[in-house]
Amino acid sequence: MGRSTFLRGSRDNGPDGMEPEGVIESNWNEIVDSFDDMNLSESLLRGIYAYGFEKPSAIQQRAILPCIKGYDVIAQAQSGTGKTA
Repeated sequence: MGRSTFLRGSRDNGPDGMEPEGVIESNWNEIVDSFDDMNLSESLLRGIYAYGFEKPSAIQQRAILPCIKGYDVIAQAQSGTGKTA
């Protein structure tokens, strides 16, 4: 049986003047605050920073690492929160 994790996120980094709403529920406890700490390749990091991303969104902080580690991930967050960025 495969490993899996479930993430449900709130809106964050939305348009100016909008407050984050909702709660993030997860069975994954590790939150990674920066792209540099995600053990990504140098070329991928250069691309991320070249596109102007400085810090991962809340859903990215919780979902990228379990994906890298081979877990099946279900992540749910509102539009505009950085899921596909």
